[in-house]
Amino acid sequence: MLDDLVARTEHVRQVVLLTGDGLPLSASDGMPARDIEHLAAVCSGFHGLARSAGERFDAGQVRQTMVMLDDAYLFITPAGAGSRLAVLSEARTDVGQLAHEMALLVRRLGRHLDATVRSTAGPDGP
Repeated sequence: MLDDLVARTEHVRQVVLLTGDGLPLSASDGMPARDIEHLAAVCSGFHGLARSAGERFDAGQVRQTMVMLDDAYLFITPAGAGSRLAVLSEARTDVGQLAHEMALLVRRLGRHLDATVRSTAGPDGP
């Protein structure tokens, strides 16, 4: 599923699905494992800071975090079951198309992750 987003959206470098505490669950092809782990940890930190701001200033839940770098964008969004979806793209990407593709993927991932959580839960829960 993650490689599909890379294939469908121009200028996307990497897609990582991570846990809430920053461990990579899955990643698109093309990035060394050390870089995937680092990106997942960075994204977890950014998402945590955004969540803290939302709580502190009574602004609600984090819907998306965006970091603009000179040559890249980094998007982080909740993806269901306590996970996050992170997308690293070149700065010339079509942000509207990428946001749309991310939303579609999050819906698909959410159904998959929720089903996985239910199927691994024992009689007393996960």
